Amino acid sequence: MASMDEERERLIVDNSTRQIVDQSHRIGVQFLMADLTVALTFLDVAKVTQSDEVRRRNLENARSAYLTVQKLLPKLSPSREELIVLDAKMAELKARLIAAGYVLDTGTNGDSAT
Repeated sequence: MASMDEERERLIVDNSTRQIVDQSHRIGVQFLMADLTVALTFLDVAKVTQSDEVRRRNLENARSAYLTVQKLLPKLSPSREELIVLDAKMAELKARLIAAGYVLDTGTNGDSAT
């Protein structure tokens, strides 16, 4: 049978672990928010540039961000409010990528673009 000190120590470790996991999730959600904001900026640049290479690179960067968020979001626990914002930004990003000529589908290999 565990002593009172051992039980207290276990509870402290459990609480510390929970705090670290919660903090990791918060940081992850902040990363996804920032990634989506940057992706939308990439699309803004792609829309106004005169350079085909800059356009292509920025569209690819936006697509990469879309795929990254799509992959990581299920692993995090955003709040209801954060999820609403993330979903809205993802929908805007997806719509703009499709309008730019990308085909995004959810096949077995993830999203693909053409």
